[in-house]
Amino acid sequence: MSGVYQGRSICAGTAEGETLVTKQGISFWGGVDPDTGVITEVGHELYGKEMAGKVLVFPALKGSAGGMWIIIRLAMTKKGPVAIILPKADTILVGAVIMGEIPTIDSVPDDVFQMVKSGDHLKVDGTKGTVEFLNTG
Repeated sequence: MSGVYQGRSICAGTAEGETLVTKQGISFWGGVDPDTGVITEVGHELYGKEMAGKVLVFPALKGSAGGMWIIIRLAMTKKGPVAIILPKADTILVGAVIMGEIPTIDSVPDDVFQMVKSGDHLKVDGTKGTVEFLNTG
């Protein structure tokens, strides 16, 4: 899989890395360890996985606005994702990624969410609103 896909810029900046992909929403407040960036929500398909240094691809933020502060904390301590891709960002996530300076895009073609899997290597350009598949896992 290769190519560059256009989305919408939510937070500027560029990052690249291995993907961590889930079809389930993530609750950062209570579902992610704020000290390690490990997903701790029991029953979540990414339970026990670290998001530090990864391009996080997930469908939606779930839970309360408290999750915003966990995302910011993870960004400040480098325990969170280096970039985020999701179908539609909500206002809580937008505030968190801007404050945490995490390159983020949404509104990419549905094909991207169907093709991407954990272990792929992506480049996210939050300034241009693009995602590029560098190689697949």
